[in-house]
Amino acid sequence: MATGKSLIVYFSRTKGVYGGDVKVGHTAQVAQDIQKYTGADMYEIVPKVDYSSNYEQVTKQAQTEIDENARPAIKNPLPDVSKYDTIYIGSPIWWGQYPMIMFTFFDKENLNGKTIIPFTTHAGSGLANTVETLKQTYPKATVLEGLAVRGTDSSKAAPKVNAWLARLGVQRAK
Repeated sequence: MATGKSLIVYFSRTKGVYGGDVKVGHTAQVAQDIQKYTGADMYEIVPKVDYSSNYEQVTKQAQTEIDENARPAIKNPLPDVSKYDTIYIGSPIWWGQYPMIMFTFFDKENLNGKTIIPFTTHAGSGLANTVETLKQTYPKATVLEGLAVRGTDSSKAAPKVNAWLARLGVQRAK
């Protein structure tokens, strides 16, 4: 069960995404649904160097980053996670895993002792290996059941998000 003060950390894009450009990124949409339900604070991971607006180029860059075990720089200052008990971690799935920019965040933030709740947007990979990655990265954290939303369904995922949060025992914001 998620308790205490909560933070939603997410990476999302609006250009060069699977299914075409969007006004609100798929993962951002799910993060906003979580925020509406929980009232949690939000932190968006923004890359220092933007990814291409061409989907095919993004997929190639993502594969290169994986092959090189890259840690793309994050543009915005990192949040002070010490004041949070529960951290929602949201990201698209690229090549069956987190994008490497997520590992930049993981390398810099200690989430041990926290409750971590993963959520992903995808084109068929579901949660992929995210739960295992979080458990390996933060062995002293409690990783709860994650939620996977097909990216193209993210704009209408609020009922699914709300049901998931209720099942986890997350309290609605007042």
